[in-house]
Amino acid sequence: MESGAQAGLQTAAQVAAATKKKQDEEKRKAAEAAKELGGAAQETIYRDASGRIINVAMKRAEARKKAEEEEKKKLEKERAARGDVQRLAAEQRKEELKNAKSLGVARYADDEQLNAELKERDRWNDPAAGFLVKKKEGRSVTGKPLYKGAAPPNRYGIRPGFRWDGVDRGNGFEGEWFKARNRKKDREEMEYLWQMDE
Repeated sequence: MESGAQAGLQTAAQVAAATKKKQDEEKRKAAEAAKELGGAAQETIYRDASGRIINVAMKRAEARKKAEEEEKKKLEKERAARGDVQRLAAEQRKEELKNAKSLGVARYADDEQLNAELKERDRWNDPAAGFLVKKKEGRSVTGKPLYKGAAPPNRYGIRPGFRWDGVDRGNGFEGEWFKARNRKKDREEMEYLWQMDE
């Protein structure tokens, strides 16, 4: 039979042995044929439009190198897009993690570094914060001087730099944004008062 089993009544072991024998014979014949043709018959040859042989391994290496360069350019572009404040915050975080290796597990009340950090932290509900004198008055987080005059507010609370000439060159979106928030807040208050009148 084609599977290698003989016709007639047989046990399962006899059928399995005959099938295995047939498969082994087919593998042996395939290996002999491959040996006769040589290893070149198994390898696919790629050619370009002019008929020259293309080295696939070299093309893959070039593609991998190009992908790595693109990834590197993308990371550099992301770093360049970050501002000075984000870069400084990341550096401080790295420094803190590096210093944390040498710290003990517990920090006590007499830890000078912890006390200094807690003193410098701004708290929104601290009534005595107005009495404290800030060390870097008139300077940004990066240490650069700030503009000392009046400036229009913005959504992020960022003050202009000291070189700003006082001219708002925006398209008016910030002002409209604040007006819309105020209108919404006023309307909510009026609706509440109207409900209380009824």
